[in-house]
Amino acid sequence: MTRAQAFLTTALIATGSALAGPAVLPAIGVSGVGQAQAAAQETKPGAQLASPVEDFNRTLGEVKKSLGDLTGRIEQSTKDIEKVTAPDAARKELAELQALIADALGSVSDNGPVATLGQKVIEFSRAKQRQIEADTKFTPEERAFLLKEWTRIGTEARRAADDLTNARQEFAKLLRTVQTRSDYIEELQALNNADQMLQVIKRLADDIRNASSALKNFIQTVTPPQS
Repeated sequence: MTRAQAFLTTALIATGSALAGPAVLPAIGVSGVGQAQAAAQETKPGAQLASPVEDFNRTLGEVKKSLGDLTGRIEQSTKDIEKVTAPDAARKELAELQALIADALGSVSDNGPVATLGQKVIEFSRAKQRQIEADTKFTPEERAFLLKEWTRIGTEARRAADDLTNARQEFAKLLRTVQTRSDYIEELQALNNADQMLQVIKRLADDIRNASSALKNFIQTVTPPQS
């Protein structure tokens, strides 16, 4: 290799190194700067904090809604308490029960409509047997089958009527027992009403506490910040 060729080769190598070096360094530098800028934006003081006016506006809406809801609950609670503390509240509940008992007792008593139902079925089956025996439009086989079935219906009707009588009489006895315990039942109803009152009061206390929390937050927003 001549001296001129060696010089040219050395120059080309030096030029390639100079071109390759800067192509890598700027890429690394740009990435680092971008990350630093993003980190600075995320940690910038006060970037996500609401202003005092924004806090006031938010808590104002919350406290207005809370007070409005509480007013409605207080009104409803007052009505509920007045309803169950009325002097005749328990007596009215008992009167409704007594009216239902009287209606049921009238239906199942010995001279009530239930007492005659079983006998009506028995008499109906007997009448059908007499009709089949006197009717000539049936063949002997048909008549025999129909009489057998109506006899079965009559037998089962008598058993069913006896069962209905027993159930009716037991039910009537229980109804009369309830009628004799009316004074005690009235006091139990009064206790039930009192328990309902306790539940109303407990719920109202919770509602007032929730409204107090909203009011405390609002008071903080209307207090000037200390310098």
